[in-house]
Amino acid sequence: MTRRRQVVVLGAGVSGLTSAVALCLAGCDVEVHAAEGPSQTTSALAAAIWHPFYQAPDFVYLARAGKTYATMARLAEDASSGIRMRALTEYFRHDAGAPWWAECARRLSRVAPHNVPEGFACAYRMDVPVADAAVYLRYLMNTFLDAGGRCVLTRVDDPIPLLDQADWVVNCCGYGSRRFGDDDLALSRAVVLRAASDPCVNGCFIDDSDPVAPSYIVDRGHDVILGGTADAELTSTLVGNARIDDIVERCSRLCEGVARLRVIEARVGFRPVRRTVRVARDSRHARLLHNYGHGGGGFTLSWGCADDVVRMVEEGG
Repeated sequence: MTRRRQVVVLGAGVSGLTSAVALCLAGCDVEVHAAEGPSQTTSALAAAIWHPFYQAPDFVYLARAGKTYATMARLAEDASSGIRMRALTEYFRHDAGAPWWAECARRLSRVAPHNVPEGFACAYRMDVPVADAAVYLRYLMNTFLDAGGRCVLTRVDDPIPLLDQADWVVNCCGYGSRRFGDDDLALSRAVVLRAASDPCVNGCFIDDSDPVAPSYIVDRGHDVILGGTADAELTSTLVGNARIDDIVERCSRLCEGVARLRVIEARVGFRPVRRTVRVARDSRHARLLHNYGHGGGGFTLSWGCADDVVRMVEEGG
């Protein structure tokens, strides 16, 4: 009988849990080590809409995003997953045709010109997966545990000693990977608002033409997420009224009903950003794998990156 590969995954955000589930389903014996549970991670604060924010055309990104879209669309058939397929309308300042990633999405159509707000050249509508992040992370954790995985709440300051206990270690620590020596990581502060659900807002809307101030509305059924910001290296958790008013005003340009929403709270999260996503073997330790640096694309890339992690483990013997 072939011995099962022993794998330790570091981190319990969306990248860590998705990698852990994929490795379990591939027949590995997997243990997650995390300093905090899923509900305390950056992933838990995300709007969790499938969308390639700020992303230039890239075939690797497209393959990973396409895999994730297909998997999340399938999971949306299970109500307990916290995922729903929602109509997304994206507005563009310049008309360059359909988005380069449109082949991934279902029911793509061009919006009639008279329904495109002033200031935009065109718009496209499509169906995309949207997750209630907290529910979805619990679903992933339960799937992982049901598949025989184990979770240990512990802080890991150095992944190398774990290679003596496991065949593979997969680092999904996000910004925490800076303490492992990656100086290319930086923080991007995200401010989002959570508003009460209202019939005046139905569906999701995005304008990400400004990389510092992306505007998005994510209707999750039970509430509405309004965003947002991408504040480089800001670490303050204070959100002033001017910032709240700016987000509401920008989102109102995309959907007039936003102005009538009741804002419940302002949330602040910190995205781990990197010039390129790191899904690769460590340059010095062949059995240490990395999967982090997704910025605002953690949910959008999650299953595609997890597949790459599984492939590296299987190819490594």
